[in-house]
Amino acid sequence: MTDAALVGRLLDEYHERSAAPAGILLTAGSVHEASVTYQLTLPDGSRQLIRAFRADGPVPVHGRGLLPETTADWLLGRARTLACLAAADYPAPRPVRTRTGELVGVEAAWLSWGISRVPGNAIRPALSQLRALGATLGSLHMVAAQAGPDGCAGLASHHPLVAVPAARARLQAVAGRVPAGWQPLYRAIAQTIDAVQIAAGNVAETLVHGDAWARTAVQSPGDEKVTLIDWETGGRGLAVLDLGNCLLECHLDATVPDPAVSLIAPDEDRIAAVAGGYATMRELSGAERALLPAAAAFAAAVAGAVHLELALLEDVRGPVMDARLARLRNRMEAAAPVAALALPHLGG
Repeated sequence: MTDAALVGRLLDEYHERSAAPAGILLTAGSVHEASVTYQLTLPDGSRQLIRAFRADGPVPVHGRGLLPETTADWLLGRARTLACLAAADYPAPRPVRTRTGELVGVEAAWLSWGISRVPGNAIRPALSQLRALGATLGSLHMVAAQAGPDGCAGLASHHPLVAVPAARARLQAVAGRVPAGWQPLYRAIAQTIDAVQIAAGNVAETLVHGDAWARTAVQSPGDEKVTLIDWETGGRGLAVLDLGNCLLECHLDATVPDPAVSLIAPDEDRIAAVAGGYATMRELSGAERALLPAAAAFAAAVAGAVHLELALLEDVRGPVMDARLARLRNRMEAAAPVAALALPHLGG
């Protein structure tokens, strides 16, 4: 299939011929890959993103756990998450339904997911923007993880039910191959996974974003609030894990070329801005406060298990892997200091 043929089919699926978009732009992928994204400009100037995924393709790696799940299941979970947020009137991209009212379209070998494009620019971020990001995240965590009008939101990528079994399996697979110099990282990853699993039943499950930082938060000119975009990792999850990851990633700027290899040093002003904004919307429970150091390290621990598997079982080595492992060590070491700096600003 060509791009032109797929575009024609998607347009028929989402729009009447009499209300055809004024412009169509390919923004990512191609019909020769597992997914492709088009931006549609409507006659009124608003924009939509229509993403198409091959039905027989793999679930994106950031959403893949040990639970068997098809691309269709994963995609419907993301679409239902945005439908839940729309029902709660939470500011986020809105689902664009097919002409027959479906959240996920089916066209031959392709599945499609349409969302509105939120206008604005990625935050820089200034301290005022980080405070707004914290408030936006706190407001999100006040939205209960319950069934919406179209059914239950999907599980977030870092929900313990998804991430913990997958990480444990990877750690067990490499247990006998870890070099002495990598043992401290291996133990830190295992301890973080254990801490989150033990505490998971005692902390709040809400709707979460999963990757809140400067590049996934946009702000329109003249607007004090920021809006989270890029919801592929979002869904039902633990609020404290979402906050912990944001407190680490608030140190990255939108201009960072490759955040996967960027090192951070805890910045009290940035941390205080995010935590202070968050506290204006939501207060952590005692169990969440106790878990925050592990919560801040959890996303890095899950990624670390993946990278150890790649390095030790699939022999993926070299400068790129070295840089990514250095980044993971940096995040694991920074998590506790970041949490300690954040706690005084989180109330309770």
